[in-house]
This record gives sequence, C-alpha cells and structure tokens, in this order.
Amino acid sequence: MKYEMKHAVYEEMLSYLEQKEPSSVEGFVQRAAEDFEMALLLPFYMYYYHPHEWQNYSLFTDDPLPKTLNYAAYIALDAPALNADPRLKRFFYGTYCITSSPPDGRTMLSLEEWTMHLFRKYWQLHQKTSFFSNHVEILDSKTFRWILKTTQRQQ
Repeated sequence: MKYEMKHAVYEEMLSYLEQKEPSSVEGFVQRAAEDFEMALLLPFYMYYYHPHEWQNYSLFTDDPLPKTLNYAAYIALDAPALNADPRLKRFFYGTYCITSSPPDGRTMLSLEEWTMHLFRKYWQLHQKTSFFSNHVEILDSKTFRWILKTTQRQQ
C-alpha cells in the first residue's frame, strides 16, 4: 500500500503544480500557502519524497505553516479510524516534537480545521489507493485484452 499511496500523492501534487515541481522546499511551502488543496497534500508529499529536507525546514523556519501541518497531520493520523501506517504517524510526531508548537491564528485555518481536513485528505488518498491494491489487470490470452480482476486480501 505504501507505493500506491506514494504514487497517488505524487499524481495529485503534479496536477496542482501543473506538472512543474518547485525547486526547493521553500518553493513548495510558498505555493501551499496560496493554495489550500496543495497545502493538504504538502505534508504527505514531503514525507514520501523529501523527508529530511522537510524536517530540517520545519526545524529552522519561522513560517508557522509547516509546524501547524506537522502537528495537525500527527493528530489526524493518530485517529484509530484511519488505521494509518505507524511509520507515517511516527514521522509527523517526530517532526512536530523537534519544532516548537505552532502559533495560533497565523495560518489560513486553525489547528483543529487543519486536522479535520488532513484527516479527510488521508482518507481520500487511502480510498483511491485501496482500489488499486485490490484490483489487478490481467492479459487474456485468447482475446489479448486487459481484464480487471478483483483480488481478496488475506487478513
């Protein structure tokens, strides 16, 4: 599931960036500060593609957005209903712990609102990836057409 989630995050981020990635973490954060949907993807994108840079940036920046997103992501992912990857939760908890608490009222939303929206974004990404992890296309040897086959995951 990790690779499906990584791919889903990348595809969504590219669609918001109009197929052009900013060259730095600062560039991502500046764009995210202007675009709500991109801000929701930012912590997940940074986790999968730039984890060390994100931790360093979160530690040394005065910008409240990364600190707020890290804390909100940790709270959202800790919800038992999400059954989120423990490594993902641990990453955001660690990143939040190395920085100071985010100041209230300096981002476009409150911490509670960010938490709710990040919860929903993770759920949306999880639903998108769960379809692909349970469905496989196989090539029919008689018709040479791709057929969708549902697989049952063993629990």
